[in-house]
Amino acid sequence: SLWDAGPECFGPNDCDQIGYVDAGREFSLRDNLSWDGGNYEEFVFGNPGDISLVGDWDCDGVSTSGMFRPSNGFAYLTNEQMTGVADISFFYGIGGDVPLVGDWDGDGCDSLAIYRPSERRFYGSNTNETRPADFSFQFGNSGDRPISGDFNGDGRDDFGIHRSSTGLVRIRFEPSSGTPNLGFHFGSVGDTIIVGDWDGDGTDTLGVHRNDEGRWYFRLENTTGAADHVLRAGPRTQLVDPIVGVW
Repeated sequence: SLWDAGPECFGPNDCDQIGYVDAGREFSLRDNLSWDGGNYEEFVFGNPGDISLVGDWDCDGVSTSGMFRPSNGFAYLTNEQMTGVADISFFYGIGGDVPLVGDWDGDGCDSLAIYRPSERRFYGSNTNETRPADFSFQFGNSGDRPISGDFNGDGRDDFGIHRSSTGLVRIRFEPSSGTPNLGFHFGSVGDTIIVGDWDGDGTDTLGVHRNDEGRWYFRLENTTGAADHVLRAGPRTQLVDPIVGVW
């Protein structure tokens, strides 16, 4: 049955947790992936209209908050889970870009990439500063939504797309144009895709947040199939951005 205690964290890696950001920019970070219990750490960061980010900016193994401001292309990152000013701010991208977070070079630190829908192109950097991209490539079709995660367990995050109209997922293990290394279907129209290591095996897999239900659906393999676990957590209508990280 899907209605169980949630994904078990077998390790040896830390398991990702979930949270959400509401329209008032309040972050709510859940401390487990079970139906029972589940406390939230809450704080405010950013302004209405910002896109929420979560990543390990200082390489300490803990994910902290950030945001991307589409109106001016600035990113604001903090190394603490608390209300306050950004520790890092820099110009990255332009209006309409979609930000992504990942460890692109395997150094243990997260940095930003952006997907530019008008070009169907990813741009990524290995440091959090204003500078030319370290890599860029085209991948996917118009209307696809970008995703990132370590889908093959090699310690470097990869890029992919999700086509919500069909649930198609295509993933490429190298930051370059080419044939997808993985292709499968997951999710339904209207779902918000999330990516995380739900069981601590070192490989990221997909989940979705279904806003009209207030439920999260987790899959433990990067293959076509039904969710392995389902969790009801957070509000239905006030949620703006689902977030994933190691708190």
